[in-house]
Amino acid sequence: MANSQFDTTVAAYELSMAEMPFREHIEAHSLLKAVGDLQGLSVLDLGCRSGLYARRLRTAGAAQVIGVDESEAMIDHARQREEQEKLGIRYVAGNAAEPIPGMDGQFDVVTAVYVLPYAPTKDVLEGMCATARRALRPDGGRFVAATLNPNFATDPQWYRRYGVQLTASEPRGEGSRGHLSAWVGQEVLEVDFFCWSAAAHERALHLAGFDRVSWIRPEVSDEGTKLHGSALWRNYLANPHVLILDSMAGPYPGSGTAN
Repeated sequence: MANSQFDTTVAAYELSMAEMPFREHIEAHSLLKAVGDLQGLSVLDLGCRSGLYARRLRTAGAAQVIGVDESEAMIDHARQREEQEKLGIRYVAGNAAEPIPGMDGQFDVVTAVYVLPYAPTKDVLEGMCATARRALRPDGGRFVAATLNPNFATDPQWYRRYGVQLTASEPRGEGSRGHLSAWVGQEVLEVDFFCWSAAAHERALHLAGFDRVSWIRPEVSDEGTKLHGSALWRNYLANPHVLILDSMAGPYPGSGTAN
């Protein structure tokens, strides 16, 4: 498998939830609220990185969680954590834009956190969405993704107080390159991403078989407001860099299951 730009960022990624309050109190809070009740459900975490969300999904009640990521270093770390914690999560190395052996038709819910923004081409974006749909059961399911706001703030300092800086060429075209810097403790995480419009996301999802697509603005948790006050979050919430995509798929044609 080809090297991933995330191979060298395992330590920073693992620390990011604790070191960057917006990840816990806005991103995780909003994604998990959108996902909802997972009791008894099977979940695929696509682009699971070091297993941060896979572990949260399992402890939230999912009956089965499998994490997939293209970074061998991230998967190795996630497996080491699993050996220690024994949560019953399986981790698989695989490309989110390509068929993953043994995964088709197995899941009630697919999640993806900051995966779609790393699609360098329209075909890869469509491939990621197709992978999510194939993983869901033939009678349908949900794909819930935390993804880059297509209209994130152009001021590179807008998110700096939250530990993040985004830069991108203007005007932003489909697939134009951007760069993210994230300050995590003493480390700086540097990764490239690609800009896609809301229309491009929706087109890729519809082509994959998702017939109901909703964009959800994030919100701050009560705990986040209590710990940090409401003023801290005002700038971020006015133009968040993350949005939640909640996509529903009905049955495959000929599956024998009615809507």
